[in-house]
Amino acid sequence: MSTAFPTMGFGQFWLSPPEYHELREWNESFEEIGAYRVGAASIETLDRPMRVPAAVATWSFFTTLGVRAEHGRTFLEEEDRIGAEPTVVLSHGLWERGFGADPGVLGSNVRISGQTATIIGVLPEGFDIEDAGVELWRPLHPLNAVDPTDHANRRGNHFMNVVARLGSGVSPELARQDFDRMTQRWTEEYGGMHAIHADDHPIFTNDLRSELVGDVRPALFLLMGAVTFVLLIACANVANLLLGRAESRSGEVAVRVAMGAGRTRMMRQLVTEGIGLSVMGGVLGLLLAHYGTQLLLGINPDAVPRTEGIGLDVRVIGFTAVVVVGTGVLFGLAPLFGATILRVGATLKEGGTRTTRGSGARARRMLVVAEVAFAVVLLVGSGLMLRSVAALQDVDLGFDEENVLTATVALPTGDYPESQRVVEFFAELLGRVRALPGVESASATSGLPPTQTLVANDTEFEGLARSSDGPAHNVDYYTGVEAGYFESMRIAVTDGRSFEPADALAETPVLVVNQRLADVFYRGESPVGRRIRPYGDPNAPWFTVVGVVADVKQAGVSAPSSTELYFYNPQTGQAGAIFSRAMSLVIRTEGDPMGVAPAVERIVRELDQRLPVANVQTLQQNVSGAMAQPRFLMLLLGVFAAVALLLAAVGTYGVMAHSVAERNREIGIRMAMGAEPQGVLGLVLRQGAVLAMAGLALGVVGALGLTRFLGSQLYEVDTTDLRTFVGVPLVLGAVALIACYLPARRATRVDPMVALREG
Repeated sequence: MSTAFPTMGFGQFWLSPPEYHELREWNESFEEIGAYRVGAASIETLDRPMRVPAAVATWSFFTTLGVRAEHGRTFLEEEDRIGAEPTVVLSHGLWERGFGADPGVLGSNVRISGQTATIIGVLPEGFDIEDAGVELWRPLHPLNAVDPTDHANRRGNHFMNVVARLGSGVSPELARQDFDRMTQRWTEEYGGMHAIHADDHPIFTNDLRSELVGDVRPALFLLMGAVTFVLLIACANVANLLLGRAESRSGEVAVRVAMGAGRTRMMRQLVTEGIGLSVMGGVLGLLLAHYGTQLLLGINPDAVPRTEGIGLDVRVIGFTAVVVVGTGVLFGLAPLFGATILRVGATLKEGGTRTTRGSGARARRMLVVAEVAFAVVLLVGSGLMLRSVAALQDVDLGFDEENVLTATVALPTGDYPESQRVVEFFAELLGRVRALPGVESASATSGLPPTQTLVANDTEFEGLARSSDGPAHNVDYYTGVEAGYFESMRIAVTDGRSFEPADALAETPVLVVNQRLADVFYRGESPVGRRIRPYGDPNAPWFTVVGVVADVKQAGVSAPSSTELYFYNPQTGQAGAIFSRAMSLVIRTEGDPMGVAPAVERIVRELDQRLPVANVQTLQQNVSGAMAQPRFLMLLLGVFAAVALLLAAVGTYGVMAHSVAERNREIGIRMAMGAEPQGVLGLVLRQGAVLAMAGLALGVVGALGLTRFLGSQLYEVDTTDLRTFVGVPLVLGAVALIACYLPARRATRVDPMVALREG
């Protein structure tokens, strides 16, 4: 199980250290509880410094998950205490890339973010959390200096993700009842101190597997539904083909039965033939699936979590085998269905020339109707996703992402203990970067849009009293920036001014707020000149608002803008508060941003050769990564829809071609009696149009019922979008009519004399 908190505007929140320890002490449902937080860290490997995803965790984290080290061990309880010697556990990948997979590194020291730590273990290959690609793990409490016994302070400092293992015989329902009991105790003991309570700060549980899949889960269910529809259409096509083949062989089967061929022998032969065809199709399908999966994942590997585990396994092959055998047996035996003595006699009297059977023809037509209906559902879903992605492309991000290079530089506390040294480093770095040829401007930020880590800090607003019907005094993002940030990102200043170099030495600390915060807390009034105290800490200084800037997407391209405070890093560095050591450079260039990347990395190495430069990419690439999932989902749905459209067209063509062949004699008689080719063409087209219209109608009804499950994946597009629901039937109807036209045209060329002689 995993535990988390909801908060305003977001689905979940974290626990503070006191709340985590109280959960451990008070609960009666879990046999073990652990906590962690994902971030990043710099590590000096054998050949070069690296900036890698990192996490801090309690000593109980790995035991809660039942994870053992592949080499060495995980944390001991005494290593997760304030003052303990620093230790680190490496991922299998970092151990291989950074240390040559040498078991001898266990027990050796390594510098991590400027501090020396002892390597005590290597985790199993493939272990990760949140699909974050965590490369190293460190104990939580020594790094955060959190006193486990201090339950009165830091209650608003939420940053801990919690995992818990249910005790033996404890059901999720009992755990929820236990939470209700603890919630009551939290309210009673800490009611006035940001306490957990049932109304707007409840505690709840989620299954860990569901939590790790996260917001990808609805998309995976959607894709599973699309695959199911394609499978049904393919099965309907196979059934159509085999039914047609069965009817064409009815004369042969009747002759063999009349001559005394036993049913068992006939069944063996027909099943062998049917399974043989199905196996060949199944093998080709598996090969196509294998290479197709690799191709699709290669296009956008970051869109789906844990892509390394996606591929053909025993379950996929087993399911394919069941479908292959079932299809081969069921439709291989179709020629024997109804092969009674009476049917045999009737077929022999007809000389084996007439193969039309009313029930078989109806079945094939019904299958075509089903194919068209399924195709409509898939095409509607794909059309809605296409319109949604198009809408995302037009979203106002609040900044201009073109011609901007980004890179992350983090200064470790061990090497830069004084904030003034950090201020001087970034001032020197940015000054030299601005002097590079082709650079228009350069700055840095602690949080790079459009996906910045949520902060959600309690914040005090001077003159604004808290009220039960007002907004919670909590700000979603605290962002530290360097000089020229708003100009480099082209973020508009809507009121007041942006930061100025003189602010670094000003006695009164200043900040800039975004428009969303101004609207939420000041409700139409200008916040310029008003004062705000970060963290809600009575010992913290008041900051004066000097400007308001346009909203910037920080929680994702499709998420609404959130409240945000911008701090001037050179100024807060002087005060030593709300200060960022890890900064993302934003460098606006005249031409290709990647052209200046080598020069930027060279400057960083000249300033400090131990510092890694990470995440070097354009801002456009960063924005594109934030849209990876909806784009990938649109691509997959588009592929499935194209396959469905092709299969529906082939199925319609096959049925109409078979129908024309069966009615050859009838058409010949009509034409011998003076029927015009246009009349014959219209007769066949009307028959196909009736099938297509029936399928389209059923498909539209089905799409109206099923696309509501697509709502969470759409952006500014309604699940009943009129243009999509009109356009898709028109396109699919045109394709179906073309598929009908080809056999209809062939019918107009039937020679009456030849058709009569065949009769």
